[in-house]
Amino acid sequence: MTEATGSVTVAPHVLVRLVSRAIREVPGVRRPGTVPRALASLHGGSSGAGVALWMEAEGVCVNCYLIALTETNLLELGIAIQATVAAVIQELAGMAVHEVNVAIQDVEASSG
Repeated sequence: MTEATGSVTVAPHVLVRLVSRAIREVPGVRRPGTVPRALASLHGGSSGAGVALWMEAEGVCVNCYLIALTETNLLELGIAIQATVAAVIQELAGMAVHEVNVAIQDVEASSG
């Protein structure tokens, strides 16, 4: 007996939301940054809340823009963001990840 296999289609704006929420949970992130206007429409993808995302033949490409907290190791933060974003896309959406780029646009103190 064979099981039928199907496919699931995930809208790009849903992936942007998933990625954006996951990024906010990474320690050291103060808040999302701003996606440059030119990039937001460059690839015909979807963007919002510090995330620009588009699809290529190799998989999903993501640019993450964020404001980091002071006293944060920025290299470690970038690596954590890349791992988190890749895991969210692979595990929750079942899609291949081609690249995850992280741009730390500023550093701010916590408001607490």
